[in-house]
Amino acid sequence: MIAPYFVPRRRVGSQRPFKFAIHLRDYGYEPVIVTIGTPGVSMTENEKELLEGIEIITVQAPFDQTVKKPSPEGEKKSLKGQYLLDWIDKHTPMDTWLFLFLTKYLSIKKRVTNVQPDLIWATGDPWSSLWLGEKLSRALEIPFIADFRDPWTLSKLPLRNRSSFSEGVDMEIEKRIIHSANKLIFTALLTEYLYSEFYNLPEEKTATIYNSYANTISDTEVDEWDADIDSESLNMIFFGQFRRLSPVKPIVKALKILQKKNSEASKRIKIHSFGKPDKPNMNMITDAGLLQNFTFHEPVEPEKKGQVLKHADILLLSTDEKREEVIPAKLWDYLSVHTPIFSIVPNPEVADIIMRTKAGVQVHPGEKMEIAALLESFSIEKENRSNSLFMPESILPDRGIYEANQTTKQLASIFDEVLENG
Repeated sequence: MIAPYFVPRRRVGSQRPFKFAIHLRDYGYEPVIVTIGTPGVSMTENEKELLEGIEIITVQAPFDQTVKKPSPEGEKKSLKGQYLLDWIDKHTPMDTWLFLFLTKYLSIKKRVTNVQPDLIWATGDPWSSLWLGEKLSRALEIPFIADFRDPWTLSKLPLRNRSSFSEGVDMEIEKRIIHSANKLIFTALLTEYLYSEFYNLPEEKTATIYNSYANTISDTEVDEWDADIDSESLNMIFFGQFRRLSPVKPIVKALKILQKKNSEASKRIKIHSFGKPDKPNMNMITDAGLLQNFTFHEPVEPEKKGQVLKHADILLLSTDEKREEVIPAKLWDYLSVHTPIFSIVPNPEVADIIMRTKAGVQVHPGEKMEIAALLESFSIEKENRSNSLFMPESILPDRGIYEANQTTKQLASIFDEVLENG
């Protein structure tokens, strides 16, 4: 399993391969992980226990821009140095992890060969992971499965600022990977449809396996999250950081509308997120004069998820309106608890899932008046201590199909199919 982002790295992309890895042995497969090292960051005791006996091949990077490290007091970042790094990133095909995989390829190949794998599964982004997986599969003459967590070159909202050179090379590499892979896996049906149509792929070439939640990595017995939560407020938890791909814009616009219409209802709304928003999103909150509506907590470990989410009246889901084919990974964490979800995303699959599980309500990010009206009704219901926001647990549909053990079962079935077909 080529998974550059894997625990203890705290990125969204690390959770999908981790949740597969801890269950694959239940279906007859012994996972071996190839990942990028994270010096100075440790797994939790729970993660160590779940991964016990699973081999992890670590590729150490000389430096890592994806891990935030505090700068020594008084030290300023070099603007020239950052400009150079941004220039390299812009003109590098796929991503700059490519340089690490190129320089370490022979040692990676040797270690992977010693494992004698039956097949290779690689997940992107980073997209260089798919390049490495395809290259290793050809060298070892074994099947290759490419896992697209997001659209790559077909995305309407690119993950990085690209030059025409790197964009063109990416298109060629993606095309090669698409046609050489034995199977392509996507995390949303709309993404699978997008790629199937664009590349004219046969139906048997592609599959969708949703992300999932895993109760095995959530510990809710002891509440160690000591945040100060005002029980009189309408507490909305966004279990992440407001940033470019998860913008605060729709909720800010709606709050401004509500502030003019019903200031008391607006004041009662408190939005909790984790990690300080990036600069554009922070500026948007402060410029709108809504800082009093937001609380920014320190990020928490994934296994503390249950402790945090139970403090919410409503769970907020948000993503950029251009990301129509994407299902935000936070949805699956939210489905593991029975707190109502307020989804502000453009993907209709999310609405279907929420409706099927009776988990909440969805509004398109562009519908600011409707978002404001719903916020007002939620706030009033909170003031009146109404229970209409909550669905009695006894009549909730079973959500077990979205649990990690079940999605891993789907993945193992694809492994079986690929190996049977040679």
